[in-house]
Amino acid sequence: MDERLESLCLRLAGPGDPLAEPGPMHDLAARIAGDVRAGREDLSDELDSLEDRLLAAGYAAGLSSARSPYAPVPGLGDGHPPLTVLACPAGRCTRVEPPADPPPLCAVLRRPLVRVRLGP
Repeated sequence: MDERLESLCLRLAGPGDPLAEPGPMHDLAARIAGDVRAGREDLSDELDSLEDRLLAAGYAAGLSSARSPYAPVPGLGDGHPPLTVLACPAGRCTRVEPPADPPPLCAVLRRPLVRVRLGP
């Protein structure tokens, strides 16, 4: 599972994002999204190329999530009820969103995110 697909999904839907606006980066992003919909598994070369274009254009995070590493909160323990989130309808990326009605649309697959129950 390539975490960059999550970023691609979010950025394709983001107004004002270079991947959502007409241009060469959008064209490449749309081709990658089409390949995902067609079931193609290995898109690392295409995602690398798109990330290179984003970095060259000054978008410092590229397609990375640029998040801090996970650290558990001391003292919480287990025993909390499972959470429900919305996730990629094909299980191809790491995008998760809080539950919403209607669920947001995956801009890559053009399908609504699906409910997933998280638990230990």
